[in-house]
Amino acid sequence: MKNIQYILMMTVIVLLAACSQDVAEEQTQESYAPLRLARATRALTGDTEDSDIRVFLTNGTTATEGLFKYVGESSWTTQLKLKSGKRTYQLYGYMPDKAEFTRSISDWSNNSAVLHIQQLPSIDEQDYCIVTGVYQAENESDKTAAVRGNFSFEYDSQLENYISLFFDHLYSQIVFNMRVGEEYNAVRGIKIKRMKLKVTNTCRYNVDVTLTKDVGISSVAHSGVVSADTREMTIRDEEITLTTTSQTICSAYVLPAASLYDKLTLLIEYDIYDKRGNKIAVRTASNSLANPLEELQRGEKRTLQIDIDPSYLYNLSLDDPPIVVVRGS
Repeated sequence: MKNIQYILMMTVIVLLAACSQDVAEEQTQESYAPLRLARATRALTGDTEDSDIRVFLTNGTTATEGLFKYVGESSWTTQLKLKSGKRTYQLYGYMPDKAEFTRSISDWSNNSAVLHIQQLPSIDEQDYCIVTGVYQAENESDKTAAVRGNFSFEYDSQLENYISLFFDHLYSQIVFNMRVGEEYNAVRGIKIKRMKLKVTNTCRYNVDVTLTKDVGISSVAHSGVVSADTREMTIRDEEITLTTTSQTICSAYVLPAASLYDKLTLLIEYDIYDKRGNKIAVRTASNSLANPLEELQRGEKRTLQIDIDPSYLYNLSLDDPPIVVVRGS
């Protein structure tokens, strides 16, 4: 009798364990289904490499946050969990993602949303971009580019779900060209050692991006985080000897916020040589970029021409030649 009771008890335990395993498997299937990124493309300007993509998926009153983690060679892994079933999602996001950012989404519907990103750098070496288009790819090999203004795709947890994303630029690119005037070049040589961008008081910004169906980015609001901090970013750290022919020296990305420009300064460290090759002076020039960056637009690539060209003959021997930064063509 005791043996029969023991057998019955063990049978119940085994059955309960099996049921528990089934429930666990169902819960796992319920909480996760694949969504993969097939391709990411940008609007034409800018040349920054691919990076992590932070996304928000909205459906009805629910918003789900996730990440496409960049693993190299235009490939991403998905860190995003979606419930099983079929539904229509709208996707919003940005690239690159940084740990110091605070992000959220609000006022979403089937036609629009507001993406909030806090602590964005005012200047940077990377090109920050916003998702403005989503395309539902057939499979991993479907490299069709997404179209600006479409944020929706159909999700089915029973299928392999692939999407492609299109990005528009949130920042502007500024390119620095330099040359020496012919008359000054006849008596002096200029060797650039280092160039930096310096920002005072407002090193970071909070940004609210309104995204709208059929449009993409419909508006961007910038709010500077005022502080006593100063940031210097080196944009060139290799020596180069200037000539009378204008040449591209370096570039950087700038958040196109009007409140930033009068706080932004270009620092140029350079050596002056006589025509026998003797170093005769070490100098640092400081130029405000407020006027050259006036009316800078999001996604614009603007060339700034830097001329070392004294205006008068009696200035040709100066060891502090004027350095002028103007908006290029």
